[in-house]
Amino acid sequence: MDIQITPAKSIDLPAVLALLIEAKLPTEGVQEHFVDFLVVRFGEQIVGSVGIERYGATALLRSLVVSPRWRNQQIGQQLTAQAITYAQTNTVSELVLLTTSAADFFGRHFGFVPAQRNLFDEKLKNSAEWTLNCCASAICLVKLL
Repeated sequence: MDIQITPAKSIDLPAVLALLIEAKLPTEGVQEHFVDFLVVRFGEQIVGSVGIERYGATALLRSLVVSPRWRNQQIGQQLTAQAITYAQTNTVSELVLLTTSAADFFGRHFGFVPAQRNLFDEKLKNSAEWTLNCCASAICLVKLL
């Protein structure tokens, strides 16, 4: 398995959006923040992605997705680890995420802890994902960097 995790290029946007749609994850705000996305490449194919939305020292970790054929190979862990490093090198001190199904993954592997969502409403109010109705019932997690 020869995969590469690289910064996303504008030409990668349609493939990332297709992965998100296939996984039934929100696409709102992706294009506006695509400069801060990473992708997993297998040859010319995009098989995974993750992004951050930066709002000063706080950032939203979002859109972690891996193609179904590539799951269970620790690609999600590799993507998340690189996204955390990317956030740290871009002066982010607080990484927040919303999840309906992966709280254990982020907690166990990366030390994210549950947090009250309203603590971040003001900081993340300009995030399209943060304000979506479909994300209203998601669990909020945070990691201090």
